Amino acid sequence: MYSSGPGDLMSGMLNKVSLTSLPVTGLGIKPTITWYKWLWNEHVIPKHQFIGWLYAHGALRTRDKLIKYGLYVDDRCLLCEQDAECIDHLLCDCVYSRIVIQSISQKMQISFPVTNMIDWCTQRTGTKLQQGIHATLMWGVVYHIWQQRNKSNMEGILLRPERLADQVIEEVKARLRGRDYKVITKKDLDWLRHNKLYVIDA
Repeated sequence: MYSSGPGDLMSGMLNKVSLTSLPVTGLGIKPTITWYKWLWNEHVIPKHQFIGWLYAHGALRTRDKLIKYGLYVDDRCLLCEQDAECIDHLLCDCVYSRIVIQSISQKMQISFPVTNMIDWCTQRTGTKLQQGIHATLMWGVVYHIWQQRNKSNMEGILLRPERLADQVIEEVKARLRGRDYKVITKKDLDWLRHNKLYVIDA
């Protein structure tokens, strides 16, 4: 069932969308749009921001939406093949996605959400750096699960969930390496070490 294929592919199914044409409903998103500062955070990887923006606006074309559009497709989740695919199932209830999230939680000693990711992120506390890394992790999970879903659909390739979790973590570490942290507090340094993210030279 699982395969170690090439890097993730961006979905060719995503069309240009207009901010004014998208409803901000579902997924527990509040009308006050509390998620934007977590998405447009300086730490978040740009390609993750695009998929995150679509997710936050309910614009990712999961199978339930395709069926609603009149397409004849199998409604089963492309990752677990157990339940009907919708965005809440894909990111929260899917067995595959839960293993990814649990693996990240265990490896990084961070309590990760099993329900609404955006609510989880907006409730994070800590320093600016810590909150930024939480946001980077969350949008990384959204991005990689969505890309893995598309790869399963188009190529029939499905990485082991533990391997996908490693990809998310490594990408966050690479993002940290690429940042110019001229000053870092001892509190943040201890936090990075505790969560196995210490990739910055002291």
